[in-house]
Amino acid sequence: MTTEPDNAPKTFINHPNNWKFQALLTTLFKHPDPDHITEETLTFLRQYPLFIEDFPVCKHTYSRTILYRSPNGYEAMAARWDKKAVSSIHGHPHYALILVVKGRLGVEYYTKTGDRVELTSSAVLTEYDFFSDVGRQGNFDNHIHRVKACEETLSIHISSDDAAKGEVFRLD
Repeated sequence: MTTEPDNAPKTFINHPNNWKFQALLTTLFKHPDPDHITEETLTFLRQYPLFIEDFPVCKHTYSRTILYRSPNGYEAMAARWDKKAVSSIHGHPHYALILVVKGRLGVEYYTKTGDRVELTSSAVLTEYDFFSDVGRQGNFDNHIHRVKACEETLSIHISSDDAAKGEVFRLD
């Protein structure tokens, strides 16, 4: 039997008070337009905020709560970050959105050159700040970044496919 390390992210499915957000996502994901998804999600979460306390906390890492998965592959996930939690350096599918609902996240952005990645910039995202981008279809090395929680944080992540399929990178 293998066990996950204590700092491995934990995944949960759904959220009991999620039906309004699911209704919006169902509509948005039927005919996905990245700009429209970003705008509507931001507007919705300002009007109907999600609360950090409603999501499970995992010490030294983050929890992932899958909020909705569409038949066409699009998914929305809430991540609750413990203070100082750090993700791997990883890529995403075609479309990716990271939106901070509560707290602060440091994000490092990387560029892939051959088999290596190089840090190109960084930013701190605070409440209702977001990163959204469209990359190459069929690839999982788009939008390469690493996330570091500056404090306990809740963020929403929307992608055009299962974000866990994203390519993971190491700095040598």
